[in-house]
Amino acid sequence: MIHSTQPLTETKPVIVIIENDSGFSEALRRFLEKERFPVTIARDGDEAFWVLRRAVARKLPLLAVVDLYLPFRPASEIFSFIRTHRDLKKTPILAISARREIEVRIKALEDGADDFLEKPFGMREFLARVRMLIRRYQEPVETRIPPVSLTMGPLFLDSQRLEVSLEDREVRLTRLEFRILHYLAANQGRIVSKEDLLNSLWGEEETVGDDILKVHISSLRKKLGDSSIEPRFIETVRGFGYRLKKSSSPSSS
Repeated sequence: MIHSTQPLTETKPVIVIIENDSGFSEALRRFLEKERFPVTIARDGDEAFWVLRRAVARKLPLLAVVDLYLPFRPASEIFSFIRTHRDLKKTPILAISARREIEVRIKALEDGADDFLEKPFGMREFLARVRMLIRRYQEPVETRIPPVSLTMGPLFLDSQRLEVSLEDREVRLTRLEFRILHYLAANQGRIVSKEDLLNSLWGEEETVGDDILKVHISSLRKKLGDSSIEPRFIETVRGFGYRLKKSSSPSSS
């Protein structure tokens, strides 16, 4: 059964909760409704596709909260559907799971999630992540970061066209992965502290820490065919932060 409550406001997207634990999904729904978000719930992977297609038909802006372990269809299929659908690809995705392994987080981000929360989580942190994702998708990618066009060996970045390619093949990055690469490129050759990178990406959100940044960096490296041990592109400067290697110069657009 699908529950849809409250009319859509002009500024808030519909929160689609895709979760097979009915008690948990209902708790999230009640909390979000108190924050005046419209909410729709899907109990499994098949129902999720129906909800998403209906939202496309109604032209509703969405934010998807997706449990990684669902009946009937894996979460990766839902991520792929959202990221490749013309009318859904800009939908923020928050993955949730009780699994603690770092590999679970990395795979979720590689599959297309923008952020990850480990169950159980506090409602205040959940709300902060939801609001952060909404802001990031509503703001221009270039906000607070100067435009960059960069060719670095096989890697190409054009921040204004939102293009990243490796050896002339398009690299599909999540919005946050793109912003990380963009920020590092704008500071190419210079060490970017973790604090500066976090503030650039998330502002002053106290609930976002080094662990989630490390997961995004790891996912970005994997998509670029990079290595933390012998990096071609992104270096880790232990105790300080990260640096995009200075093999070529970025140019402002």
